[in-house]
Order: sequence, then C-alpha cells, then structure tokens
Amino acid sequence: MPYDFFIEWLYPISLRHKKMFGVDAFYIDERIVFVLSQSNKYPLDHGIWIATKKEHHQKLQHQFKSIRPLLSIGIKTWLILPEDHDHFEEDANTLVSLLKSGSPLIGNIPKKRKP
Repeated sequence: MPYDFFIEWLYPISLRHKKMFGVDAFYIDERIVFVLSQSNKYPLDHGIWIATKKEHHQKLQHQFKSIRPLLSIGIKTWLILPEDHDHFEEDANTLVSLLKSGSPLIGNIPKKRKP
C-alpha cells in the first residue's frame, strides 16, 4: 500500500479500508475521508486524495502548500496532496492533524446506492 507512513501517523484512529477503482479508500465511521493513489490508471494524481466539499476548498487551500484539484478524473469536490510536491510529507502531517481533530472540512458521506 502506498504511503504507509501516513497510515501509521493516523494511529489510533480506527480506519476502514476499501479498494475502489484501483485506489485505496479510507473511511472513518460512514465518512470517506481520503484515498491513497499510486495507480497507473491515474498517473497525474499520485498522492493523497482528500474527500471534502467544494465549499471547503478555499479554507483548505490556505492550510496546505501543495493542495490542488484532481487532474485525472472530473470529481470536483476532491482535492489532492500530490506526491511529487516538495511539501508532500509536511502537508500529509497537516492532514493527519485535521483528521485527528475531527475537522468538518474533511470527509463526505457517500450517497446510498439504489438496490
């Protein structure tokens, strides 16, 4: 799994892991909070994808040096900490702090699928 250090930093948060579309998605309770991706399917978006809402983008962009929208897929609510940025680990640590504090800026509850 990519970015093992990031998962270790999140201890003792209880995360639920799910493989989705060639990436590793993580949930806290019912909220999807981030994805780890080094997938060849999304070469422009290797890094930590942050689940958020469009209304939180500006606040998050002030807290991270490397954050940007995803390039490979058209999901406009997600942001990414790209692995090739000089501040990747520093920003990953900031994300850990937000997750540990239960920040309302991070996470989305997926829509229920119709049977």
